[in-house]
Amino acid sequence: MNDNAQPIIFHEELLERLQPRLFGYILSLTASPTDAKDVLQESNQVILNKIGEFKRPNKFDAWAFKIAYFQSLSFLQKRKRSKISFNSELLQNIADEAESTDTRLEGKLTRLERCLSQLQDKTRAIVSAFYYENQSIKQIASERSLKTNHVAQILFRARKALFQCMTEQETETHE
Repeated sequence: MNDNAQPIIFHEELLERLQPRLFGYILSLTASPTDAKDVLQESNQVILNKIGEFKRPNKFDAWAFKIAYFQSLSFLQKRKRSKISFNSELLQNIADEAESTDTRLEGKLTRLERCLSQLQDKTRAIVSAFYYENQSIKQIASERSLKTNHVAQILFRARKALFQCMTEQETETHE
């Protein structure tokens, strides 16, 4: 195993985690899911080819987004024969807004994870089953030998606690 194997694996894991966000970013630039998938594939290829040049792990997301931006621009230039054509200033504005939105969402997700960790284990498991695993209240109740009303009440209280926690953290962030 060579000395570069570990960093490459680390970067590949970062790239895998980044896929949904990169796709959304590229989609905001190309305005076509099919085109966005193609550009994402090309961007991933460029990122993996240039991974040896990358030296700052804490800036990986920004580096990957910049590559995706340039790949999107290249794609749109090749597609100029299309009826719709955007000038580069508009594309840069869209890219900046998408990146800003992504940063805000990342912050909200971090705060949500913090708030979720403050819930009791039982409550967190029910929230996870309902929201992340898309289980119905009836399924959750059945699996845990609870009444459906009880599960609904737990979810109601959890939403209320999460909302309060998120609001408090949002206020702390802006102070």
